[in-house]
Amino acid sequence: MTNTVELIEKSEDLETCTKKLQRYEQIAIDLEFDKNFHRYGFNLCLVQIFDGDTCYLIDPLSPDLDIKILFPLLENHSVQKVCFSFDEDLRLLHSIGCFPKNMYDLDIVSRMLNYPAMSLTNLVEDVLDVETVSSSQKSNWFKRPLTEKQLAYAADDVFHLLKLKRLFDEKISTEKIAVWIEEENAALNKLNYSDINHNEIVKERDKNHFTEYEWYIYKKLLYWRDKLAEKYNKPPFQIVDNNLIKTLAKNQAERIHWLSRRDIYKKLKTKEVSDEIIHLLSDAQTEAENNGLSQKKPAKRQLDSEEYKLMMAEKLRVNSLKSSFFKPVKEQIEKIYGTEFANYILSNRIISDIITGSNGEMKSYKIDLIEEIADELNLDTKPLKECIQLNGNRKQ
Repeated sequence: MTNTVELIEKSEDLETCTKKLQRYEQIAIDLEFDKNFHRYGFNLCLVQIFDGDTCYLIDPLSPDLDIKILFPLLENHSVQKVCFSFDEDLRLLHSIGCFPKNMYDLDIVSRMLNYPAMSLTNLVEDVLDVETVSSSQKSNWFKRPLTEKQLAYAADDVFHLLKLKRLFDEKISTEKIAVWIEEENAALNKLNYSDINHNEIVKERDKNHFTEYEWYIYKKLLYWRDKLAEKYNKPPFQIVDNNLIKTLAKNQAERIHWLSRRDIYKKLKTKEVSDEIIHLLSDAQTEAENNGLSQKKPAKRQLDSEEYKLMMAEKLRVNSLKSSFFKPVKEQIEKIYGTEFANYILSNRIISDIITGSNGEMKSYKIDLIEEIADELNLDTKPLKECIQLNGNRKQ
């Protein structure tokens, strides 16, 4: 049986579609979006929903369609939404006021069934032995009309999800693992990314490359560029190249040759903008000097001796707990449930976050499993109880 594809570009068609889909127990979903690649910001470009027979390609960029009509379906607890690696998609949906419920992420399920981390394309080929449509992920999803290749790629992203879920359901060998998978997916309902700034301008990790003085100027340049990027609806890197921004921050005395540069958006190659950037640099230098910022000290503050001692003591504590408690627990979990499962729930990063209290509230099944294994190994569970409290749990 050949699946059909239906392009939805009008609100009345979306209303008809959502009324039909509200009666389903389960649908597959995916999104196509652009994040500062072809235009400014984090933008929804297409929604794909598959009901088992028909794939609906819903166009949020159509002037005749109100995408909010879709929200009640996505927020309906009684309709399960099967997806794959949906975290970034949730961030986007939350940013536009939609908070999907009853998500079932097959990426989570595959890891808990001891599959290695892989893309949906590779998973479908590995598990279903199906070759998918060649990728169009990096194509321009803003262009209309969408090409046949784009439509085929978008539909292919959801065509195999329901079948993959059925196969995974058969592979869930025990009720215990089924409950764990349910708890992992239920946690998606509690996420809220609505307050996150998806157009982060300043990245703290870049401080490593600048002095205090340069960092101040660099930030001024980034905010200036971002305003222009929003004005012209273009990604910031297409307004002024990243390397040029860094060069300007580090070498303010160097001649810019603004009008003849290739790494600047053509509409900015004017004397007015050239004068504007010269004044911006001059003002930023004056402000940096008035603020007493050093042209030699690194922007990233170095720890003093006491802070360094505390940092090293914490590092020793983390490593000690890793080796004495979490490492033997993880090794035993690997023996019982597999390496990929163990890496998914207790990767080195997750273990460090648990020990330092940076993990957030620990899931109940994970606490129960670690306690169970620790008891089997005759390990003192006091370190785990301390970690549970650090991460905000109140389990007795």
